[in-house]
Amino acid sequence: MERQLNVTTNYGQLAGTWMTHGEPRKTVVLLSGSGPSDRDGNLGPSQFGTYKKLAEALFKMGVNVYRYDKQGIGESDGDFNKVGLHDLVTDAITVVNAIKQEPDAGDMYVLGHSEGAVIAPAVQLETNAAGLILLAGFNDSSKKMFLLQADALASEVGSVKGLKGMFYRLTGVPKKIRQRQDDLLERSLRTNVAAFKYRGQVVNAKWIREHASYDVRERLEHIRVPVLALTGDRDVQVPPEHVHSIRTKGDVDSHIIHDMNHLLVERTSPHALLTLHKEYRDAIEAPLHPELIRRLNDWLLKR
Repeated sequence: MERQLNVTTNYGQLAGTWMTHGEPRKTVVLLSGSGPSDRDGNLGPSQFGTYKKLAEALFKMGVNVYRYDKQGIGESDGDFNKVGLHDLVTDAITVVNAIKQEPDAGDMYVLGHSEGAVIAPAVQLETNAAGLILLAGFNDSSKKMFLLQADALASEVGSVKGLKGMFYRLTGVPKKIRQRQDDLLERSLRTNVAAFKYRGQVVNAKWIREHASYDVRERLEHIRVPVLALTGDRDVQVPPEHVHSIRTKGDVDSHIIHDMNHLLVERTSPHALLTLHKEYRDAIEAPLHPELIRRLNDWLLKR
């Protein structure tokens, strides 16, 4: 059974979808990645459906699942451009505690994807969830990850071949990419406003500031519950090898899945940050990677 279920916060409602088998069972709350994606994992016209696919797969495994629109996105109240990292953590804690009260909710598990995997350990520590599932996350300071991604993009731009590559190098585009990231970070740290305009776009400075002082490892080191950590070797948004560096006070089951990208689908052809948007558009109709499904199912069955 699937129904709309809203969670009340101090600023309004977070709108979500509750998938229940009609009886107490293991329950998974999904925490989505960065950006204005809705409960299904859609970004505006880009209907990726990552979290809808994930919720449906988990439901078929026999667990109850809840996913929700982030603050200011979809049907949820709030202003997304003013939502900081700690607001996302607070919202997730509120959601998990609310779903705990549902009569069909059994042992709670928190599943985070990308930024959701960074938030999930803090949520577990406050809600005492029975376990954590971390998909396509990173294991370092958020500030370092910002700069790592900028450097990776600059390196790709600098290695473009042909006339286009020559133009990029002559005009200093690779160097400008890192300079722009440094400038954006510096401006965000200097101001106290929630958001400002930068090169014609609204930038959530609050979110950047809070990430700049956040390190997921400081939360993970206090985790005592079982952790499943999965990342694909075709993921260019986070370093896949980070999955094996996670350290907690409990058991960590970590795996790098062959030919899986950041959207958790199979990807066998070469890819790069420069062509990521096209790759993700091609993945819209693709099913979740079968090994991801198998490892999720096996791990949940053991709990």
